[in-house]
Amino acid sequence: MILRAKIFQLFVLTLLFTGIESVANVQSKEAPFKMGNWVGVIQLNDDNHNSDMPFNFVHTYNRNAKQVVEVTNAGERITITEFSIKDDTLRMKFPVFQSEIIAEDLGTQLVGTYYPKGRAEGNGYKFTANYGITDRFNQYKEKAAVNITGKYEITENPGTADESKTLGEFFQIGDLVTGSILTTSGDYRYLDGKVSGRKFMVSAIDGAHTLLITADVSADGSLVNGKFVGSRKWKSEWKGIKNPKFALPKADELVKVSDPNIKFNFAFPDMEGKIVKLTDPRFVGKVVIIQAAGSWCPNCMDEVRYYKPVYDELHSKGLEIITLCFETKSYEKSKQRIVRFRDAIGAKFVFLHAGEAGSKDRAAAFPMLQGPMAFPSTVFIDRKGVIRKVETGFSGPGTGQHYLDFADETKKFIEQLLSEK
Repeated sequence: MILRAKIFQLFVLTLLFTGIESVANVQSKEAPFKMGNWVGVIQLNDDNHNSDMPFNFVHTYNRNAKQVVEVTNAGERITITEFSIKDDTLRMKFPVFQSEIIAEDLGTQLVGTYYPKGRAEGNGYKFTANYGITDRFNQYKEKAAVNITGKYEITENPGTADESKTLGEFFQIGDLVTGSILTTSGDYRYLDGKVSGRKFMVSAIDGAHTLLITADVSADGSLVNGKFVGSRKWKSEWKGIKNPKFALPKADELVKVSDPNIKFNFAFPDMEGKIVKLTDPRFVGKVVIIQAAGSWCPNCMDEVRYYKPVYDELHSKGLEIITLCFETKSYEKSKQRIVRFRDAIGAKFVFLHAGEAGSKDRAAAFPMLQGPMAFPSTVFIDRKGVIRKVETGFSGPGTGQHYLDFADETKKFIEQLLSEK
């Protein structure tokens, strides 16, 4: 009996000390995915760290005391609610689009992969993130030697067959720079970065685009040795000169109605599988706005976000909006993406699957239009079924006054069409 009692005491003591050790290990282990500031880096070129695209994000709480991740680009805040951590693996999915990050949580560092079209599509990029940092270009320590605030006439791919003009507008306070670049097909949205010495650098991520834009500032204030990187394949060189008078062609000057006798109509499925036609009774005698868009397109997102409150206000007065989405051949696969896109924005107008992304199916859907159409492009039809205006491209809220002017002018134009009998 005495031997059994001693064995039992030894067993209890062993359990006690084992338990204490286990609790100590749990308490000493760092909490997963630390709250606070992070700088993430996506390596856009596998062999060249000069193409590392940084961005800021914060692990924080929202108003409902729920953990969220906020990605910041200048004045933009992208709230990620779809994230989880299990067995030290962090998964984050951007809203609206398909992109996601899967990374190992190492405490003060994350290491993994960024998938621009979702993990199922593959084609990932190396991703890392470091905790406790707010300067996205923290490897550049030198204070700004120049101030680049102003409007720039930018030449992309200078001296080549692909040469084109874009408009850059940048604002600098101290070392910090924000701004955007406008093109005839849209804008690069919210760019965020700084000037270090005479080096200019900005970047942005929105779940669809990853952008890294750099240049040197010459003695005369022009931007030289410019590099643009958006992916492994999407890259270019550029230069820019200050030109306060430079302007791009207006969005309604680039695409025209080639043959007004061609009757505009279509027949595409909605998100319930029902075929919708422009000749359906619900659209007859109404002002109809038709968008060529895609769930993969951030400029399309900005445009749909603009039209959402316009539609909510003016639908009862006779406004209809139809968004033709160009995605994949598969209706079911496209439907999933379109519904995610639509619901994230909260738009209540009509969304149709119009075919594959690219120019072929878009041209087939708009046979009466001629010119360099972009995603998005927008057709305005009056109550009599006449095309009154066509706009291509969209400059969103990241472009500041350009967007405010567009918003005001477009709202007035729609109200004018609605007032006509």
